[in-house]
Amino acid sequence: EQCVALLSAMTFTEKNSEDDDPASKMKSFLSAPFYKLQEVARTVVQVEASCGVDVKEDEFVDSFNCGMMEAVYAWCKGAKFVQVQQLTNAYEGTTIRTLRRLEELVRQITVAAKAIGNQELEAKFEKGGELIKRDIVFCSSLYL
Repeated sequence: EQCVALLSAMTFTEKNSEDDDPASKMKSFLSAPFYKLQEVARTVVQVEASCGVDVKEDEFVDSFNCGMMEAVYAWCKGAKFVQVQQLTNAYEGTTIRTLRRLEELVRQITVAAKAIGNQELEAKFEKGGELIKRDIVFCSSLYL
């Protein structure tokens, strides 16, 4: 659940308010990995800069958005959609779109883990994909 929640920082595209650090309001078991992700992103920018690639560090690091991490964690734990919506300021459609993108990302990571022969990682993300793909979020139509 925690890995999937962290990956949601890559699929959630809503803007944060400029004066706020949303990660500071999260539980530490979610905020600590997010801060580590930001640290790694800064390292990536430094490596890119040393290779001559022009990347704006703040812009790149800020592209990872933790605004949906708690909601995704709750979703993976089995919370109902209504409960998940109470954990985020995003619209319902944005939450559904984020979860669908996240499921696609998790599926791609599962395939990559299989390709490199990492069975533990493959199993972890396969389980994560199963936790995401449920309920109204993945109905093909709301008109049944």
